[in-house]
Amino acid sequence: MFRSMVEFIKNAGKFLQYPILQYIPLTLRTLGQSDSWSNPYSQPSAQFLLFQDLQALQSALHRFQIQAQVSAAGDELYVIALNFRATAGLFRYLTCKVIGRTRSNSYHVFAMTKRYFPRRVIHFVFCEHNGEKIRWVNQEIF
Repeated sequence: MFRSMVEFIKNAGKFLQYPILQYIPLTLRTLGQSDSWSNPYSQPSAQFLLFQDLQALQSALHRFQIQAQVSAAGDELYVIALNFRATAGLFRYLTCKVIGRTRSNSYHVFAMTKRYFPRRVIHFVFCEHNGEKIRWVNQEIF
């Protein structure tokens, strides 16, 4: 595990705008994931849905036919990543970078703490391990 983290830091240092030490590493708590998702809406590209409300998350999970173990935890931000598998999260000032890999017909549902995020609009960037930006979302944190 340590070697994989060192390798990740070396790779991330190549494409991050600031030195890696200026970022807060975020724990991505996996709630559900699968590489054999039925993809009911035939979405070919990666999509990301962010939720702060547990009921809205459960509604979206049902709509996309996704299985996940969701429990009511305190200050958490829930993310549904379609056709994407997240491996790391980094936060600096008003930007959160979620780094992972695109995978067709897969999903990854995870939660991350909101305690580092100010109660403002946060810029979420989803990118590949090589730094290529896939999508970005601006989300107001409350």
